[in-house]
Amino acid sequence: MNESHHVSEAAEQLINAVQRLAVAQTIDDVTNVVKTAARKVTGADGACFVLRDGGMCYYADEDSIAPLWKGRRFPMEACISGWVMRNRQPALIPDIYLDDRIPHDAYRPTFVKSLAVVPIRSLGPVGAIGVYWAKPLCPTPTEVRWLQSLADSTALALEFVRSQTDIDEARGMADLLRTENTRLRDTAKQPAASGQVRMCFITKRFEIDGRWVSMEALLEQRYGLHVTHGLSPEGIAQLDPDLGAVETTAGGIEYQSMCATV
Repeated sequence: MNESHHVSEAAEQLINAVQRLAVAQTIDDVTNVVKTAARKVTGADGACFVLRDGGMCYYADEDSIAPLWKGRRFPMEACISGWVMRNRQPALIPDIYLDDRIPHDAYRPTFVKSLAVVPIRSLGPVGAIGVYWAKPLCPTPTEVRWLQSLADSTALALEFVRSQTDIDEARGMADLLRTENTRLRDTAKQPAASGQVRMCFITKRFEIDGRWVSMEALLEQRYGLHVTHGLSPEGIAQLDPDLGAVETTAGGIEYQSMCATV
């Protein structure tokens, strides 16, 4: 009767956890659900939520009868969670001191005597869920299946949270680009508030910030355009013929003297 009650309660805990993971918005939301559910589903004395961080295992959070490794990082090669992620399969260890995969020195200060660890996402694991007991034992096949189901739901929740983060970052970048585009567009407008610039009708110079400047200076100051001078065909046609004929060359213009003969 007690066993039946435990199974029913554990199944209810798993269903509740999956539902909460479906609406998780942050990694903290995911962590809080997983660390509690993993312990309740298996009846463990402790549970750890582990994330892969490059070549390290980051023990992000825990729910335990005594402190374990929260906040610490261990190399993938020196940690059972790393072994699980690298081999993409669960590890069930009834007695940690009889298994060479366990870094015994890291476990001696703790209450842990046995454990089970499953990967979060079988293809390309991004983390692991570990549960721990204060006495030697092995979880039932049903408990292992439930723990793996929790890990699979966790993988989906993490993917959703990370996709939302990417979307938020993209939106932030789009807002930044729109702001910059508006600034550049405003900068390119005429400088006067009325949309007009005063020009001296005799000198053809422009009044900018209380100073009269040339067209060349205006273009360079306001728009970054450097002006060089040349002579257009219309300008050539307006020259006084007595000054001489003009030939255009690749380097500019040349004047050829036309002396009158007597």
